[in-house]
Amino acid sequence: MTPAGLAMTILGLAWVVGGAAWLLSHRSYTLRQVPRFFADLLGFPVELSQSLFGRIGVPYALLLPNMLIFGFFTFLPMILNVYVSMTGGSSIALFDRPFVGLEKYRDIFDCANIFIPKTCSNAGYNFWTGMFNTLWFVVIQVPVMVVVALLTALVVNRNIRGRGFWRAMFFYPVMLSPVVIANIWNWVLHRKGALNAAIGGTQDTLSTLAGLSGFDIAATVVFGIVLMVVSERTLRGEGGLSTAWAGVFCGVFALLTAWAQPLSMVGLPGSGWLGLALAALLLWLVASERAIARAAVIGFGIAAVLMLLSIQFDAVFDYGRYRPVNWLVTPNTGWPFFWLVFVFCWSHMGLYMLILLAGLQAIPADLYEAAKMDATKPFRAFRRITLPLVMPTLTVVLVLSLIRSFQIFDEVYLLTGGGPGRETFMVVQNIYEVAFSSNHPDYGQAAAGSILMAVVIAVFTFFQLWLTRRQSDL
Repeated sequence: MTPAGLAMTILGLAWVVGGAAWLLSHRSYTLRQVPRFFADLLGFPVELSQSLFGRIGVPYALLLPNMLIFGFFTFLPMILNVYVSMTGGSSIALFDRPFVGLEKYRDIFDCANIFIPKTCSNAGYNFWTGMFNTLWFVVIQVPVMVVVALLTALVVNRNIRGRGFWRAMFFYPVMLSPVVIANIWNWVLHRKGALNAAIGGTQDTLSTLAGLSGFDIAATVVFGIVLMVVSERTLRGEGGLSTAWAGVFCGVFALLTAWAQPLSMVGLPGSGWLGLALAALLLWLVASERAIARAAVIGFGIAAVLMLLSIQFDAVFDYGRYRPVNWLVTPNTGWPFFWLVFVFCWSHMGLYMLILLAGLQAIPADLYEAAKMDATKPFRAFRRITLPLVMPTLTVVLVLSLIRSFQIFDEVYLLTGGGPGRETFMVVQNIYEVAFSSNHPDYGQAAAGSILMAVVIAVFTFFQLWLTRRQSDL
């Protein structure tokens, strides 16, 4: 029998024998009261706690075992980690490690400028490179994750067909292990993977179509019809301009601007960014119900038609031969970092969607019915009703996603290994390699790094809570 099994057996015997003795010494039972005896035996720990600690102390007595376990496996390791960060040597035994004070922290801060990790010592270079990469990852990933989770929760909260199926599908990646997720996306993203095959096939098809006679005219007609339908739907929305269709119109406008390259006529680059900026401006005008929004949509529509007539679609879609990309190992392209953010959001978004969905379902439906009777537009109802009432839940999601994104390790280690170079090298990977992957493990250095990371997480979390609470008070 294992030690755990032996302990459970002893505990069960103590419960049964001790409980039976205590009950029989305090009460008398007849033969008909045997079921009552077993019911009292089942509730014996609660009754014993009441007699020992009184009615007020029972909740604390019931919490005591859990708090002991929590303290032993959580608070005690935290305290020991602080002690280990002030010791040296390579032994894992605490009493065999010499006390060195703050030497491990000094090694990390041994830099001419911590914002330039190359000016640091070896320990400082690895730590600050990982820390700044992690901070950059958090700044990008957390807003993207929260926005996508909120939008997904809003969609699956509506009365759509197959709502339960879509909720399950969005949540399914959360149940997969990081190893499975990494294998799936390695298969998709390597040089001969599914993504390169799909892009290559699509580009070959479009290039073939672009070489056919009449393709330019046909593409102009198709995009003209799309532009006409989208513009009409935007202008004839329910109760005014349609924000949803305005978003589609803005996407089409930005695409046409990127293809037409209007700034090239004056010798300037950046037509794509100009299209995105103008599209964002138009969407803001429509969403905020500005007086000039309708005129702006008409003006943008006229500009889109003029750009459409100037585009040579046979040149736009003539991509030539596609060269496969090593998405996860090509340096100085930003693709490894981009796919890391994408995969992390894909694998964790379902959990935060579920939390936000619970917050959305707690909002009374009467508020939306009253807003509908007042002819309130959906975007305004979202801004005035949904967002303020879901803000407490959104705060929880922000804090949880912030902490989880700082702790990213599995996806990085299995997908990129921190590469190419040090582009995706995160602080938790540095702690792991210092403590466990090196031929000369430095547990003190790893513990010091984990303490500093915990301080950074705490600062970000408290600042986020303060900012969110301040906005909710306003």
